[in-house]
Amino acid sequence: MRIMKRYNDLNSFLKRKFGTKIFKVSLDSATTCPNIDGRLAKGGCTFCNDAAYSPTLTPRRSKTITEQIEHGAAYIAKRHQQAKAIAYFQSFTSTYGDRTLLKKKFLEAFHHPDILGFALSTRPDCLDEEWCEFFAELSAQKFFWIELGLQSSSNTSLAKINRWHTAEQFAESVWMAHRYQLPVCAHWVLGLPEETEDCMLASCHYLASLPIDGIKFHNLHVVKGTPLAQDWKEGRFEPMTLENYAEITATCLEQLPPRVRVHRLNAHAPRHLTLAPEWSVNKLGILNAVEQRLEKNRTWQGKALGFGLQCIHRSNHADRTVQLTALEFQRPKTIEQNLAR
Repeated sequence: MRIMKRYNDLNSFLKRKFGTKIFKVSLDSATTCPNIDGRLAKGGCTFCNDAAYSPTLTPRRSKTITEQIEHGAAYIAKRHQQAKAIAYFQSFTSTYGDRTLLKKKFLEAFHHPDILGFALSTRPDCLDEEWCEFFAELSAQKFFWIELGLQSSSNTSLAKINRWHTAEQFAESVWMAHRYQLPVCAHWVLGLPEETEDCMLASCHYLASLPIDGIKFHNLHVVKGTPLAQDWKEGRFEPMTLENYAEITATCLEQLPPRVRVHRLNAHAPRHLTLAPEWSVNKLGILNAVEQRLEKNRTWQGKALGFGLQCIHRSNHADRTVQLTALEFQRPKTIEQNLAR
């Protein structure tokens, strides 16, 4: 007998929707970020080393989009013969650069016969009406979502990690995407330097107040070649323990409406690039720790908001990518009103 998960997970939804296991083929559109190239800052996010999030099998930037897809699809086929693929523009800020060239690359991936869907990651300050109009046309033809990096609802934290966008810009981008019926998956980092549990819960409430469709939890981990690595070596930063991460993640899941699909519960880098914590390289171990904590606490996604466990089952079966069935939103005039809802 299959045990129902205590959160609305993306993988189960995709397998039900497409009838098979779905993998994302990570693609590189050869972009950069405004906090790398000097427009806003240099050096990028203090925790980011792009090599940690790129496949080690191929130097992606030297290949065309079609070559990247075919390489990734072949790798997937060796592991899972019946699996299908979604194109995922992952590296850096996918909408930052020459629009004409980027649109050509996106369309090259979108129309590839082996691709069932399309996703990309970007910053909230690099998404505008023109991009939303373009993506709305794609979304009408194939399964689609945007991944938008928040990382924290604290502007102080965002400045400390060298992102240099604001929580207000994130909210504006989410509402803009919502107007175009574009599903948004929010990226959120737990365990940022100097953030307390109250800070993390504030970010959770902030995200729950917005019409996001999905969320990615990231446990902050230290990878080589980053400013965070230097802080860790010099004793200025100490990562969370696995027990603390599992507990705060379970608590945050309680605060999220069941309509929000959980794309992932952890982030990890290759072992040879990871400095700390040791537990961060064990993806399955982290997943099990969070699920065990949910079970131990007899809780589930949305429980603190008054939703029953059966609501997760209904949300996971819903075949809509933008849904407001569990909670209706009206756009408040200010971010403070959003948080107070």
